[in-house]
Amino acid sequence: MEKFSDSLPVFINNIENPEIQDSLKLLCQIQGIQVKVLDWGNGRIAIPIEINIDLPSLGNFEDLDIRGKEPIILVFDLVNYPVSAPRVYTDRLDFPKNNLAHLYVAVNNRPPAFCYVRGNADEWYANKRIEDLVIRISNWLRDAATGELTENGEQYEPLRLEGYTGSIIYDYDTILTVITNKTAVEFGDKFSIVLFERPSSKGRYTYKFVKLITNKNALTTIKEVDEERKKDKEDITRKRYYFGYVLWSGEDVVKREYEINIPRSWEEFKLFCEYYNIKHQEFEKFITTCNKINEYIYFPVIIGIRRPSQLIGYSSNIEFINLRFNVTSADIEGEKIVNNISIDMLSHNQPLTQKLASHISGWDIALDSERHVVFGCGAIGSKIIMHLARSGQTNLTLIDPDYISPHNLVRHTLFGEDEGHRKAEALAEKIKKIYPYEQTNVTHGPSFKDGLIDQKSTFEKHNWVLDFTASEAFFNKLATLKSLDENKIASASISDFGNLGIMYKEGESRNPRVDDLQAYLYSLAESNKNIQDWLQREQKTAQSSSLIVQVGVGCNSETTVLSDDKISSHASYFSGILKREMTKSTKDGKIYLNNIIDTEDYMIETHVLNVKPFDIFQAVNDSSWTIRFKSGILEQLTKEFLLAGQTETGGVFVGVCNYKTKTIHITDSIKAPIDSKRSSTQFVRGYHGLAKEISEIENSSGRQIGYIGEWHTHPEGPNFLSKQDLVSVQQHKKECSQLQPPLPVFLSIITPDGIFPYVF
Repeated sequence: MEKFSDSLPVFINNIENPEIQDSLKLLCQIQGIQVKVLDWGNGRIAIPIEINIDLPSLGNFEDLDIRGKEPIILVFDLVNYPVSAPRVYTDRLDFPKNNLAHLYVAVNNRPPAFCYVRGNADEWYANKRIEDLVIRISNWLRDAATGELTENGEQYEPLRLEGYTGSIIYDYDTILTVITNKTAVEFGDKFSIVLFERPSSKGRYTYKFVKLITNKNALTTIKEVDEERKKDKEDITRKRYYFGYVLWSGEDVVKREYEINIPRSWEEFKLFCEYYNIKHQEFEKFITTCNKINEYIYFPVIIGIRRPSQLIGYSSNIEFINLRFNVTSADIEGEKIVNNISIDMLSHNQPLTQKLASHISGWDIALDSERHVVFGCGAIGSKIIMHLARSGQTNLTLIDPDYISPHNLVRHTLFGEDEGHRKAEALAEKIKKIYPYEQTNVTHGPSFKDGLIDQKSTFEKHNWVLDFTASEAFFNKLATLKSLDENKIASASISDFGNLGIMYKEGESRNPRVDDLQAYLYSLAESNKNIQDWLQREQKTAQSSSLIVQVGVGCNSETTVLSDDKISSHASYFSGILKREMTKSTKDGKIYLNNIIDTEDYMIETHVLNVKPFDIFQAVNDSSWTIRFKSGILEQLTKEFLLAGQTETGGVFVGVCNYKTKTIHITDSIKAPIDSKRSSTQFVRGYHGLAKEISEIENSSGRQIGYIGEWHTHPEGPNFLSKQDLVSVQQHKKECSQLQPPLPVFLSIITPDGIFPYVF
């Protein structure tokens, strides 16, 4: 059997990723031998192993060449594992790849990779171990051998004002500088030119300010405009540039009277200018002798009139009247406009600024406010991001590797013209267009590459870290990132068929942490019927294909059934929370729930849960494991310890164990059953009624909360496990390894000196 792995060089560098080290140890145990570590290239290692396949007793389907022992290659990303799941390839050069679906196309002269899960493999692997992946590949090959691989089952398949004809958008203070600071070239006495652009030739006339014409840019601007005009008129990239004109009166001309007769013709315009001592002759000469400068015929004219005092809402006493002219060659004779051409009015709009947006939104933020980073620019993330941006908060770093697909438009804030663009990049460009004359400081990227996410310096310039990825894998990463110790963290997601929006806001100094808040929420199922019903529904529908819609061909081409209005409801609630927190951050951990009741009436209820800090310990025997106690549990244990006096006592812990983060969350303690045996030197925990009580907890929480470990007391010490305790550990280790999913042995002793947890 020729193997591809034979062509790979041995990996000679050190493996510094501790999660990979742990997975390699487990692979050695599974294989019974020391596994090879080969260099796959591009920061990846390859581990060739053989796995057993349960072949059909009557022979393989269509005599497919699947063997009882199949060589495969597990490929690990040295930096991103375990957030990035291993890729798995066949190691056989003669593998029957042409006869099987669910294989990725082979590239770079490498063997094909297995498409081993429906949807995103990283998400599937978020709560799995390397053993589970090996079993999954074995099952994949078994299904191939039995002809069931291609079965379509649940596991694998894929502003108009009256009398105005248009509007003109420019910043008042920018045009004011033309008059007060002489920032633009004067082509005559008190007469300058400004460049405008029409975003579209259709609909209402709208002119948007582009730039002032100065000594430095006059020639390059003329060249730029000429280049655009050479383009075909149907070219969608062609910019419709117009040269606009600014005319104004001298400093000694101040008019208090209101001249309500805005000119509607050339003759009225000349009278208007004479009334305000504006020299229109030089303007007339320019547009008649340089009549080709505006080949689009229509062009804007801005008249600056001096008033006796500062205009309300503006910074000066200059009032601008905005007009639109239409001059053709038939209207010109010599250096004169000979026809009484018509003139229209344009309404002025200030371009949106971040300060104005903040004021309109009622959210006062400093323009030099701290930067925030957002992970996840999908449906919920895009809407929250745009809520913040439209309120003036644009000092954002947007991170998302995904691209906009057509089906995303159902729930995403982006539009059809953004299809095929990265979500983060497209959102950043949209934000910049909202504030075209300002520096928004919004940046974007697909990820923090090369391990930057693990570096504290990456987040030093950020205040809030926001997670809208809806990714369990990233949630795990977020919970344990040491580089975020000085940041404020919030994570939002949607559950319960889109009817429940959940936001976790961490407490001060990251306690409680996002995973603490999640465990706390799950633990409320025992006393809160609404949470209990939700978790039980989640358990029942976890594998339901009725919630999946196919949007393309392939295993990753699917999306969930969820309306835009529900996404928008959750997003507006979450952005409101964040705006308050960014203004004045609270110290407590909080869980925000936005519940949509979509039955006979459509109702929305919100709830806020305040969560106290968890009590945190490292395992005495293995500091890589962290034990986090829900507030109040240690007080309960101490009380039981004191009540028992010199007699040993104990009980059972319930909670959540996460192998990926190596964290145990203790959410409650069950007192020792009545059949437990106690003495001054021994405690034997009984069984009476315990299984039923734990089962009720598991069922009420949708199996999110369950048995997690044991505790007992040493009234007079020692502060470590006794010989008998160690014997019990070995017994429990065998039992826990057979549970589904397997659990570590978690045992804690309580002495007068405190609590001492152990994890085996």
